[in-house]
Amino acid sequence: METFEAIKGRRSIRKYKKEKLPRQDLEKILEAGIWAPSGSNAQPWQFFVIDNNELIKKIMVIAPGIFNLPAAMIIVCRDMERAFSLVGELGRDVISLMDISMASQNMMIEAYDLGIGSCPVRSFGISALKILLNFPEHISPELIIALGYPEEFLPAPERRKLDEVVFWYGN
Repeated sequence: METFEAIKGRRSIRKYKKEKLPRQDLEKILEAGIWAPSGSNAQPWQFFVIDNNELIKKIMVIAPGIFNLPAAMIIVCRDMERAFSLVGELGRDVISLMDISMASQNMMIEAYDLGIGSCPVRSFGISALKILLNFPEHISPELIIALGYPEEFLPAPERRKLDEVVFWYGN
């Protein structure tokens, strides 16, 4: 699949088939995440993969943004110690958030290329998730990526035209 086709084709999928995802596909998705750029090459991410239905259901109780049972989840976290030690205060607060965002986008595009639907979810109880998964203090969960084979792919919503959002300076 061509990159631009994958970028334009990826949708937030909220209804999944009950089929499990092959581990090699999950590993390929995670590999795409670690190849994202990061400030000072800090790579401040930690990815926690959940593919146990009972644990997913527990997470869904504290994550109202997940409507249907996905086959797996990736909990995208920032390692605040790593971000701070390698990039300093700005890295901990701003740059590391951009870094994990780029890693998340890479993973969702790779999932789409593999025929797997994804949905980024930010609506969850951060403290509750940290307790449920027994995360250390320096690990900050920032995003849940729900994954599964889609029941359906929806058409693309309208996008603003380039001339509405792009302003050229220079020649």
